[in-house]
Amino acid sequence: MTPKAMTPDGDNLAQILRAIEKHLDSLVRFQYAQMKKEAFSNEIEEKVYELTGTKPRDEICRELHISPNKLAELWNKWSDLGLLVKQGGGYKKTVE
Repeated sequence: MTPKAMTPDGDNLAQILRAIEKHLDSLVRFQYAQMKKEAFSNEIEEKVYELTGTKPRDEICRELHISPNKLAELWNKWSDLGLLVKQGGGYKKTVE
């Protein structure tokens, strides 16, 4: 049995959980940044990623002069890497 003095009360437990959440958030964001560096091969891809979730597919294609097929290819690649998740007819970023 754990002695009463070693058992965290509600306030201490909440503080511990917030600290864990903060550290996990830092680790996830670091890993996410590393994954993005490896996923983009040029500035156009970085811009496509930046616009994903903020503009419709056709607008991204028109603005960046890429084909819908190329955009779909990028979104599928990034989805496989865990950078995007499918949402309805488009994609959204997993971490923002």
